[in-house]
Amino acid sequence: MRRPFLMLSVLLLASMVAGQNVKEDFYDGEFFFAEEDYEEALYAFNKVYKSGYQDNANINYRMGICLLQIPGRKSEAIPHLEQAVEFISERYREGAFKEVNAPPDALLYLGNAYRINMELEKAREKYGEYDLFLGPRQEMQKAYTDKQIESCGNAVVAINNPVEYTRGNLGQVNETHSNRYNVVISNDMNTMAFMGKNPFYNSVQVSMKEDDGTWGKPKNITPSIVSDGNMDVVALSSDGKTMLLAVSDEFDSNIYTSVFANNRWNPAKSLGKTINSRYYESHATFSPDGKTIYFTSNRTESLGGMDIFRSDMLEDGTWTEPVNLGPTINTKLSEESPFLSPDGKRLYFSSQGHNTIGGFDLFYSELQANGNWGTPVNVGYPLNTTDDDLAFSPLGIGEEGASMVFAKGDGSKYDVYKFEFIHRDAKPVLVPMDEIEEVVVEVVEKKTEVAPEPEVVEPPEKYLIRPIFFEFDSYALSKSSQSKLNDLSGLIAKFPALKLEITGHTDAVGTFEYNQRLSVNRAAAVSKYLISNGVTKDRLKITGMSESEHVARNRTANNRDAPDGRELNRRVQFKVSITKDVIIEMEKINVPDHLKIN
Repeated sequence: MRRPFLMLSVLLLASMVAGQNVKEDFYDGEFFFAEEDYEEALYAFNKVYKSGYQDNANINYRMGICLLQIPGRKSEAIPHLEQAVEFISERYREGAFKEVNAPPDALLYLGNAYRINMELEKAREKYGEYDLFLGPRQEMQKAYTDKQIESCGNAVVAINNPVEYTRGNLGQVNETHSNRYNVVISNDMNTMAFMGKNPFYNSVQVSMKEDDGTWGKPKNITPSIVSDGNMDVVALSSDGKTMLLAVSDEFDSNIYTSVFANNRWNPAKSLGKTINSRYYESHATFSPDGKTIYFTSNRTESLGGMDIFRSDMLEDGTWTEPVNLGPTINTKLSEESPFLSPDGKRLYFSSQGHNTIGGFDLFYSELQANGNWGTPVNVGYPLNTTDDDLAFSPLGIGEEGASMVFAKGDGSKYDVYKFEFIHRDAKPVLVPMDEIEEVVVEVVEKKTEVAPEPEVVEPPEKYLIRPIFFEFDSYALSKSSQSKLNDLSGLIAKFPALKLEITGHTDAVGTFEYNQRLSVNRAAAVSKYLISNGVTKDRLKITGMSESEHVARNRTANNRDAPDGRELNRRVQFKVSITKDVIIEMEKINVPDHLKIN
């Protein structure tokens, strides 16, 4: 009997060891996840996943987030997040190995994954589901979610109206690292810097123009600037002699500079306490003359998230107190990666909060005669995509091995250039400057010239808007209601001046106070659905009337319950602003004679 007992003991021990290894893999994943090393975190979570946790919502949730952070693999997040949202719990325990559910945030991440993958209707649906979990104190999450719903509608319009652009080739650069990011170039086009992601640290690489006009082999200057692998190059000065770096640690990020002198890049130094706060300074750029710096920070003066600030250099080399660029540029969400054109008259930056087509988009603002920056302009699709697009290497348009750079030119043009990375042993080919000047053009919106036609007087168009009805004690939209709202969305899109008042109503069951909340929720449900269809929030107004404006009897003349009448009272109706040369009316509700109110 000893041998079977021994075999059982070995099996039990093996099972315990395997379980312990899975637990260790999970906590390894959590460690790397907290460090934002998503590739290492994914590797650890994948080991847990393959150990019998394929249906675990928490593991799928973590893997989905990791994949969304890895370029080229974002679509792989969809099946994991689809599995995660099947088991949502508001009591989710962050970092707990025994957690089997996912938090409501999984719906937001799935919406992002769908949006990036151009599945815009699915994205709107998941954003709408996530929105229902948000409470009054989650203002930032709600603002972000509403903006993503709006961006899905913007994306449809942008994709159908792409901008025209051409690209100039600035030459070939010998490949020193296949995993590059943050490609920047000086205004004189003689110095290029970029980041290379290594297994144990991120390296700063610099390439300079040779005498024959070709790019020299990039050099790793990480030791020279005394970086521990935590410095990311974010910009170069106009002459390429000063480099701006974001230096991050476990708690914050600050802006440093390194100067090229005596034929070497010197140790990076902090810009000082005026620029660097106890908050997060993530990006910076100099004006062409080097006397002004624009940088991003989430310090207390921020309007929300990361904002762009300005500071000017004093005669002693120190900086003035930073000034927020204000609500024309900054929003309640985040603005990032500012750059100035060579003439200093156009500010490029990325934003979540302006009129985006998904995530961060690249915008520009023109310097006005009064010294202020003008209304930001989205550079358009396909320069912007439904993914995050951060200046100046926008995602989604680069060819294999190529990086894109914006905002170079002589002041009369704002151009898009391409660098091509070649094998390290290949010989670079010179690209003549006259070829560059001929190919690049300003990014412009596509316009179609239409010949004038004789004026024809047409009778005004007439439209009916149909009411929306609800089940008892519910503000969920039926398929029939969604179909009506789809038609209404098309009508609103057709008439840009049209604004809509959405009014919710209830039957007479329940207290007035309870029904007031229910009527508002019904109006809000309709508003959210219209926003998910691309209608902007500023065109909608919601009100709730509780049970004060019935269209039918709640009880019959002999005081019996009238369910058919109450059904007609559980509704949302609409009022529209006056629109020229069109008649828009609310469809009348057909109330049977025995339910009519005298």
